[in-house]
Amino acid sequence: MRVEVAHVLAQPRDRVWDALLDPAVLARVMPGVQKFEVIGPDTYSVSMKLGVPAVRGSYSGSVQIVDKQPPNSYRLRGEGKGGPGWARGEVLMTLVAEGSGTRVIANGQAQIGGTIAGVGQRMMEGVAKAMAREFFASVERELQGRQRKVTAFGFGVRLVLRMAWSFIRRLFGRRAATTSPGV
Repeated sequence: MRVEVAHVLAQPRDRVWDALLDPAVLARVMPGVQKFEVIGPDTYSVSMKLGVPAVRGSYSGSVQIVDKQPPNSYRLRGEGKGGPGWARGEVLMTLVAEGSGTRVIANGQAQIGGTIAGVGQRMMEGVAKAMAREFFASVERELQGRQRKVTAFGFGVRLVLRMAWSFIRRLFGRRAATTSPGV
C-alpha cells in the first residue's frame, strides 16, 4: 500500500522540523499513541490503541528516524503488531518552504498482514489518509501553542463521521445524477 499526503503548516520550516522530531510533540499528535519512549538515538518504542473501524486494537512496535537532511527531509521507519495484525512501513517526510509557511509531504509505503490485511487496500488507504489529516491538524495546533493529546476514541469518532458523510454525499450525488433529465 502506498499513500501520499501533503499539508501546508503556517509556520517556518525550521520550527516545523523541530516539532516533527520532538518525541514529546509526537507523543501528543499521533492518533492513539499511548507510549512514545526514547530507546536510543532517533529510535523509539511505541504503543498505540486505535479505535477505528477494521483496525481496532492495541499495537506495539518501534519507530526509527533515518536519513536526516535538516531541515529538508527524513525517513520514519516503523513496525508494529497487535491482535488485529501487523504492519511495517516507511514514510519520507519532505519539508518545503512555501511563503511564510511549510509544505510537508508525507510519502509512505506499508505492508500489512493478519486480520487488517483482509479489510482491503481501499479501506486501509482511507484510514491512513484520515490519520495523516488528524496528525497534521494536531501539529498545527501544537505549533500554535494549543497542546492537546489526540485520543484514539476522538479520532475514531471523527473518522466514522467523515466516512458516513462521504457515503451520504456519494449516495445522494449518484441519485441526483441518475434522476436528472438528459443524463
